[in-house]
Amino acid sequence: MTGQLQGKVSIVTGASSGIGRGIAELFAEEGAKTVIAARREDVLNEVASGIRARGGEATVAVADVTKESDAASVFATAVKAYGRVDILVNNAGVAAGKPIDEMTLQYWNDVVAANMTSVFLMGREAVKQMKAQQPQGGRIINMGSVSAKTPRPDSIAYTATKFAVQGMTHQLTMDGRKYGVVSSVIHPGATLSDFSKRRGRTKAGWGPNPGDDYIMAAEDVARVALLMASLPPEVNLYEGTILPNTMKSFIGRG
Repeated sequence: MTGQLQGKVSIVTGASSGIGRGIAELFAEEGAKTVIAARREDVLNEVASGIRARGGEATVAVADVTKESDAASVFATAVKAYGRVDILVNNAGVAAGKPIDEMTLQYWNDVVAANMTSVFLMGREAVKQMKAQQPQGGRIINMGSVSAKTPRPDSIAYTATKFAVQGMTHQLTMDGRKYGVVSSVIHPGATLSDFSKRRGRTKAGWGPNPGDDYIMAAEDVARVALLMASLPPEVNLYEGTILPNTMKSFIGRG
């Protein structure tokens, strides 16, 4: 690796698996001191051990970032360990799908908390810290979805939250730029995750059956996050959509 993030301090939420884990591992390989946050301590410790075995630096922060106190605690952990925060990746969230007429208010609230409120809470802590530190500034990278461009059927809660992430990204980079804080959003298409594994797809690439769609690896999305994070402070790659070339459900409806 080329050390593109050498000396930077990053926080990655949802870092125990999938895209979050891929980003945390790549950032650490590129020299970032990386705080990995999620709810499962045993899995976080496994991720951190792997990062350290490859010569990287990682600190574990067990947290439910839908909770105000936990979001603040993640930043306190990062500042105590490394003195500042240069990059926040808001990756924590849930994949959700249910017809609206079968959806309870509790289901809606749970999806909003995971995919939207967490971005607000962590974004707020990021602006506080990045504004206060010297030198000022930093980057917030939010994980959106192609559902913010072309919704899937029966996914109103998920779609609404991902449209909201797009709006929050715009607002964060508008309000934060006077402090050197910028925000970006990544909209991934089909990517290997716990959700896809539960549906029987356990490996990235083409599926085992004729007609199966291609699924990207977490590392593919991580490379976009790395590009965003490694640009000069005067430059922002505000938005990136990454998806398989064969993803008919996006391109075909466009």
